[in-house]
Amino acid sequence: MRHVDPAIMIDMIEQRASKCERESYEQHLTDCRRCAAEYDSWWTFLSGLCPSSLTDAPTKLINECITIYRKPEPLPSRFQRASLLFDSFLQPLAVAGLRGTPAESRQVVLHTQVFDVHVKVSGKESDRRIMAQLLPLQPDTIVDGAQIQLHIPGCPAQVTRSNELGQFTFSGVPNGPLSFFIELSSSGSIVQFSVQGG
Repeated sequence: MRHVDPAIMIDMIEQRASKCERESYEQHLTDCRRCAAEYDSWWTFLSGLCPSSLTDAPTKLINECITIYRKPEPLPSRFQRASLLFDSFLQPLAVAGLRGTPAESRQVVLHTQVFDVHVKVSGKESDRRIMAQLLPLQPDTIVDGAQIQLHIPGCPAQVTRSNELGQFTFSGVPNGPLSFFIELSSSGSIVQFSVQGG
């Protein structure tokens, strides 16, 4: 007795066999236990490959779930915090004593939504000098005349303004962590950041 070829069994399961072929092979599968077992095995395997009969959740329910877990939009605020991009105390340069960068100076670069701030702190601990520059990220941002306040715990605040290039300087700065508040006169936005350590 000739057994049914597996390719034909697959065609029968996937309903690609003609009606005539199906009738002749179905009779054989009824009589032959071996072919019937193999057919059942193929049917079980191919059924597992079929696409799932699951349906999508209703659109209304999906939208309600999205609303529940949607991140709230930040409230508009005049205040921004700066993020640290570089600190020479944390990431020292490989070569010390580069021109314009004495080993005892500290370079810090901070980033805000409006501008980057490059800060250089040099001098002795009790008499430090701070030279900095605001570098606008958009050409229409005006950094001329920005008011900069420098706060050190236990000391009176120092105030200065930036020039047309965004540069500003503080001299005679005592030791301690530095807290800056920078207010742009053009937009009124205020940026706050601190430089900890020496």
